[in-house]
Amino acid sequence: MDEEARENEIQTEKAEERPAAKEGLASYYKRSAYGVRVAFFVSLVLLVAFTVFCIGFFKDHITYDNIRYFFKYLDITSSDNIPSDAEIVISEGREASYVMLYNDVAAVTDSGIALYDFAGNKLYSYKYSYASACATTNGKSVLVYDSGGTGLSIYNSVSKIYETNFDYDVKSACINELGCFAVINSEKTYRSGIIVFDRDYNEIFRWMSPDKYVTSVDINANASRAAVSCVRNENGSFVTDVIVFNTSTGEKEYQKTVFDSIALKIGYADNYSGIYILTDNALIFCDTGLEEKANYSYNPSNAKFFKDFDECFLIAESSSLAGSTMKLSAYASDGSEMFSVVSEKGMIDAAYDDTTLYLLTKESLEVYEYEKNNGNEREIKKIGEKELGLQYKFVKTDSYGRYILIGAKKAKRGLLAVLLEEQLEK
Repeated sequence: MDEEARENEIQTEKAEERPAAKEGLASYYKRSAYGVRVAFFVSLVLLVAFTVFCIGFFKDHITYDNIRYFFKYLDITSSDNIPSDAEIVISEGREASYVMLYNDVAAVTDSGIALYDFAGNKLYSYKYSYASACATTNGKSVLVYDSGGTGLSIYNSVSKIYETNFDYDVKSACINELGCFAVINSEKTYRSGIIVFDRDYNEIFRWMSPDKYVTSVDINANASRAAVSCVRNENGSFVTDVIVFNTSTGEKEYQKTVFDSIALKIGYADNYSGIYILTDNALIFCDTGLEEKANYSYNPSNAKFFKDFDECFLIAESSSLAGSTMKLSAYASDGSEMFSVVSEKGMIDAAYDDTTLYLLTKESLEVYEYEKNNGNEREIKKIGEKELGLQYKFVKTDSYGRYILIGAKKAKRGLLAVLLEEQLEK
């Protein structure tokens, strides 16, 4: 009987413990749920605060077009899934110039700019009225200015991001990788000068000359330096002055004079570690202090085009005024000679990517590889050629190293490996 009573007592104690345990478990879940709600509320407040901060900080860059195109063409894969051999129709006509924005083609005319991808879409089209539209690009955005007019506008891969008009005509312009840019302009009582802007489109430096004509300008990576080429008359002869300005202090840090030459173009090269000067009769390489490293002359009467690829500079010259035989000379950014190529088919355009040279002639696309030979020296070697049924005007490369052929009415993209395979099959 005692054992039975003891058993009943134990069962009674267990029954009394169960509600207490249930009450403790419920309290635990209640506290956890409250903690989750508090964490969610804090995260929501932080997200709203961060969004408000971003809108305030980047308010000058947020436009309707940016938002609209962002959602329309959002691609989280960061890869190009369009076939490499894509071909698209463009409608800008024979007077257009073309630049690459990442893997898309921007066509620039006097009446507007249009951007095409190789899926055949016209991503955008903006209209303007420029007397003579010129374009320059940093690969991520394109700056278009009215040469001889006052208009200037900048476009990225989704929309127009900046537009302005100057009081005086824009003669030329440049843009660096960060989006800082400079223009050649003038003011009343001055012949010409330059104005430098930061990436937020704020003016950070201005220099005007009363006696020199500025022919070209370029800025370094953070726009702390501006290299300028100017032309003046001295005793009846043209003299080129090259000046490097510190845009923070406004001081002239370096200056160089080139006699009996007119500077056509100046630019930073090799990741801003050097400066090149293209005159009407020579290509000159200098360090950032304008100490000359190399000087190569050419015949201005026979020169057809000059191409700047940062690590490689190309000058094409015809062998005679009447013949189709042409020579392409290549120079490295350190001033050393790289290679030369002779073609009897004439040269229309050229592009250089890594160690591959694409040479567009009247009849074909010739491909050369600049590689090491059995020794330590490099040599140029023709590795392929593609006959073209259509007359193309430009050859370019995209961020994947593919070549782009652009004509008056269409653009065609190709892969070097496929071109070489087709060469082997013939």
